[in-house]
Amino acid sequence: MDKWIEINIDAVKHNLEEVRTLLAGKARLIAVVKANAYGHGAKETARILCQNGVDYLAVSFCYEAIQLRKAGINVDILVFSPVMSEADAAESIKNQLTLTIGSDDDRELLERVSVGQNLPAKVHLKIETGLARFGLNEEEAVHVCRQLFSNKKMQVEGIYTHSADPTSHDYTVQQFQKFMLVVKRLEREGFIFPIKHMANSAMVLRSPDMCLDAVRIGTLLSGQHPVGNFPTHLQLQDPYCFKSRIISLQTREKGSSLGYYRSFRLKQTARIGVIPVGFNDGLAVEIANKPVGFADMLKKLAKIVLGYFNIRRFNLYVTIKGKNYPIRGKVFMQMALLEIPLEDDVKIGDEVEVPVRKTLTSPNITRLYFRNGAIEQIAAGEGID
Repeated sequence: MDKWIEINIDAVKHNLEEVRTLLAGKARLIAVVKANAYGHGAKETARILCQNGVDYLAVSFCYEAIQLRKAGINVDILVFSPVMSEADAAESIKNQLTLTIGSDDDRELLERVSVGQNLPAKVHLKIETGLARFGLNEEEAVHVCRQLFSNKKMQVEGIYTHSADPTSHDYTVQQFQKFMLVVKRLEREGFIFPIKHMANSAMVLRSPDMCLDAVRIGTLLSGQHPVGNFPTHLQLQDPYCFKSRIISLQTREKGSSLGYYRSFRLKQTARIGVIPVGFNDGLAVEIANKPVGFADMLKKLAKIVLGYFNIRRFNLYVTIKGKNYPIRGKVFMQMALLEIPLEDDVKIGDEVEVPVRKTLTSPNITRLYFRNGAIEQIAAGEGID
């Protein structure tokens, strides 16, 4: 095996326990395992969480939830995105997924399919408060509820909204207040929601008073704090390590150019190692969202410029036997070059830890799950058929 990902089971469990110290039984935990559980492997990570007491999961799309059902995971699963077709709605209802209604069209589709199948549909309403992705405004929510609550096939379990800017406490408060105004209006009309939720990882750290009945946690469980400064800091562990092996070693003289466009020139004679990891695996790939303000733009530009001049802090490094080695030249589609001093004990076949962003790695790369240094199969348990 020339590349694989190692996942530390105990680190996942540790992060779960750290999150629970914040909740103290005050709010239900909805563990978010979208995007292949942030690169950790959705089915296996869901099994680990369920075996450690998690009884509610969330994903972005219905196909992700159905994959979990096919893996034997039978806990509640909330699907954030609206279902788009009758076929997906039918499959979702048959698999007892909890579906989102963000428009009257969503409501009409789910009601029609639910009645046609003679099966109940469990739903949460999504209220739009500032993210501008999808969701109901106040009047739309009132109209949808009047339809839903009169249909015995529709089981309205919850209502939620989504924080737009975790770095702005003031904007989050505005969203929360707007959300609660809608909830209170609906409750005055007799529409009761057992589960009300808005808080994500960032809000749990900064605004515990907004946790309501449930919190949706993904980033913290994956071992990372959200972007920003928070008054609460958990002792998290990163469960993820992308590994590969040296497949070639050749000595190159001082002054030799490396890779496409000869973008790097050796300052001393060294051995050049090759690993079979490249752009296709997510190495050296950056998320290209628009900068968040002028300061963020300057930070991104500085990183590019300093990386161009090979300032050490801004280079990419791999780790071999506990020592860091720089990636040199342009990263190839499926390979990358390493500069290794002549005197270092590195040979073909040695393991290499590679800094591939976990959310960009292909789900097709083998993931191995370790406990106490030994590979472990994630067997069936609580919440798993």
